This record gives sequence, structure tokens and C-alpha cells, in this order.
Amino acid sequence: MDKLIKESKLAFDDIGTGSPALLLFPGWCADRGILAALMEVESKKRRVINIDLLGHNESWCPESDFSSEDIVCETIKLVDSLNIDEFVTVSVAHAGWIAIELRRRLVHRVSKMVFLEWIIIEPPEIFFETLAKMQKPEEWQSSRDALFAAWSLGDPNLVKPFLRFMANYDFDMWARAGREIGKSYREFGSALRSLETLAPSPTVLNIYSSTQIKNLYSQPDDTKYFEAQQVFANKYSWYHIYRSTAKSHLPSVEVTQEIANAIESFLSNTAS
Repeated sequence: MDKLIKESKLAFDDIGTGSPALLLFPGWCADRGILAALMEVESKKRRVINIDLLGHNESWCPESDFSSEDIVCETIKLVDSLNIDEFVTVSVAHAGWIAIELRRRLVHRVSKMVFLEWIIIEPPEIFFETLAKMQKPEEWQSSRDALFAAWSLGDPNLVKPFLRFMANYDFDMWARAGREIGKSYREFGSALRSLETLAPSPTVLNIYSSTQIKNLYSQPDDTKYFEAQQVFANKYSWYHIYRSTAKSHLPSVEVTQEIANAIESFLSNTAS
């Protein structure tokens, strides 16, 4: 059931019972619909809250500009109003930066973190070029369309969720996304480096598509990306990796049950 409660400016769905609860949130310029199928599967085992980010879809949209910090603050208001003592974040792409800030501020309540399709190491230069184009009125649409094509491999079926859940955002939102994502990478260098700043250390699962990584870094395979994570995991036992069979940038839509299984295995087999 869709909700928009007085204490929060965020629209969300809240279904299922059992703890720890999962807090699902999409990345910038995406509706919570990209996580609806995953929510339905996971709600059979535990409580699941699926939110629209501030300013997105059915959530309240500020009249003036807003930032990642505003999203973090509104998300905290929501989990407080729902009396969620412990929860696991499941974030898509660069919403991972939001998840990290939630963990930093709610350290004893965010027990574990799951990242879906987030560039976890240093991005390639073309990534920053794309962020810059997203902030230019004359280039943002072509840049967005190029992302949709890359994320779907040009497959007419795989592109459907991108068109359904992401194509309705305008220049202002895409430019804002480019600005905020770029700011996070400039501050920390990479997601892995940001994770190292959290104390005590969280328990983390990173789920990614080897096909998407191969294309992003223009490599024959994802070996270097995987090995960089293995080095990190050998150093930090709390970091875990899962390669999905997804071809697209939206595994929660493409291979929903596989992602749910990976999350449940992670929750069952790792300590908080």
C-alpha cells in the first residue's frame, strides 16, 4: 500500500513482518518501482520498506534545490517514524552514498548493507564525462539515452524498466544527480574508501553484473574489478561479493529471485 505520512515527506510501501527489516531505495532519477518485485519476494520472509527518494516520483518535491544531505535527513525521519530499531539497507547504484551516510549516523541500527550495481572502485574517466554531460542543458538527454542503451545492452526488453521508471525525470533532476554523485566520488575517491571510514565496520554485500562492469571499463571481462574487491575482502572480512547473472543495470527487475536469494544467504550466513 502506498503511503505518505505526516512525519516524512517520502512516499513508500511497507509490507511483510520479521526482522531485520529491509529498507529498499532506488538510485537518483528512478522510481521505487524498480524494486517492487524484490519487495514482494522479500516480504514473504521479513518486513520490507520500499521508498521513493525525496523529490522523486510520489515523494514530496522541494520547490528549491536539494541535495544528498536532504535525502539522508528525510530518510532518517521516515525510519524513526516507523519505529524501525534495526534494518538492512538495499540500495541501487549511487544511492549507496545515501546508505553509507545512514550507517554513519545510525550505526547501531543499520546492521548490514547491500549494494546493487554500484561502481565500488574508482570509476573510469568516461563516467565523469557522463556526469558532466548530465549537467548541460544541451547534452543531458542524449547522455541519459546513452546510459539507458548501455544499461540495457540495447535489448528492447531489458530497456523497458528504464523507460518506465526513469524516463520521466527532467534536466533539473539529472543535473542534480550528476552534481551529487560527482561530489561523493571527489570526496572519497571510491565507495570502498568510503566504507573504510565507517567505524565500527559494517557488514556489506556488493552485488554486481559482470557484463555491465566489462562494458563500463571496456575490458574483455570483469577480472580486474573482481580482483580489486577480493583484495579488499581479504583485508576486511566484513566485505562480501556476489556476481549476478544479470545482463542489465537492474538485476532487481531482471533476476529478482536470484537477488533475493543472494540477500537472504548473506543475512543468514554473516554476523552483524
